[in-house]
Amino acid sequence: MRPDPTAPQAPQGADAPTQSALSDVAEASCVNPRTAPELALWGHDLRAALSEVIGALRLIDAERLPAATKLQFARTAAASEALSLLLERALSLALDCGAVPHSPVLQTERLMANLKLRWTARLRDQGRQFQLLAAPDLPTTLGLDGALFERVMSNLLGNAAKYAPTGRVICRMGLLDDLTLQISVQDDGPGFSPQSLAFLNDYQTLPETPAARGTGLGLVIVREMVQAAGGVLDIRNRAEGGALAMVTLPLMPHQARDLEPINTSALPDLSHLRILLADDSPTHRALHQTLLTQMGAEVVLAKDGVETIGRIERESFDLAIIDIEMPYFNGLDVIRHIRAMAGGVADLPIIALTSHCRAEMAEKVNALGVEVMITKPVQGAPELGSAVLGAHQHSNLLPPRTAVLALADIQINGDQFANLLQMAGPLGAAKILAHIHDDLTHAERALIAAAHTKNWAEVRAQTHVLIALAGTAGAERLSHQVQALNLLAQNAQPDQGTFLTLLPQLLESLRELLNFITMKIKEHGART
Repeated sequence: MRPDPTAPQAPQGADAPTQSALSDVAEASCVNPRTAPELALWGHDLRAALSEVIGALRLIDAERLPAATKLQFARTAAASEALSLLLERALSLALDCGAVPHSPVLQTERLMANLKLRWTARLRDQGRQFQLLAAPDLPTTLGLDGALFERVMSNLLGNAAKYAPTGRVICRMGLLDDLTLQISVQDDGPGFSPQSLAFLNDYQTLPETPAARGTGLGLVIVREMVQAAGGVLDIRNRAEGGALAMVTLPLMPHQARDLEPINTSALPDLSHLRILLADDSPTHRALHQTLLTQMGAEVVLAKDGVETIGRIERESFDLAIIDIEMPYFNGLDVIRHIRAMAGGVADLPIIALTSHCRAEMAEKVNALGVEVMITKPVQGAPELGSAVLGAHQHSNLLPPRTAVLALADIQINGDQFANLLQMAGPLGAAKILAHIHDDLTHAERALIAAAHTKNWAEVRAQTHVLIALAGTAGAERLSHQVQALNLLAQNAQPDQGTFLTLLPQLLESLRELLNFITMKIKEHGART
């Protein structure tokens, strides 16, 4: 039987949550403004660490792995993106007090595939079976909050896995009506005790004793989340044995309420695409998101260049629509960063958005491998849908990009770089280059965080570090750029325009140096 919350148990930590703790959490809807900057920096560090994990996974050639390892790799990759989704939502709730996060529609096929992949592997490792049964009438996209869905499923399936030590866990999904999704999770375990059912149906009965703390609160939290979303959670025991949890969740309509519904049958079908939409204008983000979701696309939003780069580093997309005129890093800077990334991300199809479609801008965009540039706001869903399909199909016909970097391309002093490798010796070259790569990457992350918060003391500190590293590698262009930014940051009131001009140029040179060093590490590793 599942634990009886009124029976004596081992405490699960002195600070385990109780009902009063749940109320305290609910009341603390945002962080103290005095600690918000510190939390923002912690958020950057967490995002950067997760980006490194996902970036490392993207560098692995999964096709060369043994079958069993390949499955675990795919499971880890799917879990890392789910973690990214939860991290973004948690930070958004903490830092944007009272803000209502956007909830894109989710691609049903992708959602089911990731769910099956992760939980089949997890339960198989525990000697059990997982079965996912999706009704054939499920639409190709679901108007669901992705973070809510992830938390609900993790709690329901995790609870079944924990308390059903043998047998199967079966998850069913179907529609009660056009705008209501029903999810059920059943297991072959011992079911809930009467006390547990009483507690889960009325958690006010939880005894305020240390021995009972932490018991069953996972499902209580699920109930709170589901009810807040307008849904219902029903927990019961099955007559044939085992437990059953049933959730109904309202689905959001795909079009905004203030726009007239359109004939979606006459529009391009984008239900197979997950799209990143980056634009600093809330109006244009809302408009273009509405048009794209009407055509079935799953749309993730970014409001500036920093957030766009972070999303690209931590999540997988089929296409990106990027506004050229954005703060922090403009669209051209973002596109350059994407084109320099490893693991196939450099081939991402991109559509450039601009309010001023000039010939010189079109040339710059085209030089970065972007074939489609459209003027915003777009004229309507058919035009936007056709542009998206055209960019995606054209990208599939192109060969993979290969970045070939030479010393001259990134302005490295060849003699100085060769001297560095000579001092390290044949066996130490790869190691010293790896150390430089790690130090450069850390400084890059810290500099971006400092730039985002306008922490000039940290900008000075990180540019000072980069001056030494660029000098060691003989990267002359980067060295000049870093020194210029360091001097600028020493002013009492650094000029914002100059700063936003210098920083993207510096980061582009830094990324080129990192890619070059990565290539050299592989070369020296192969020789040894």
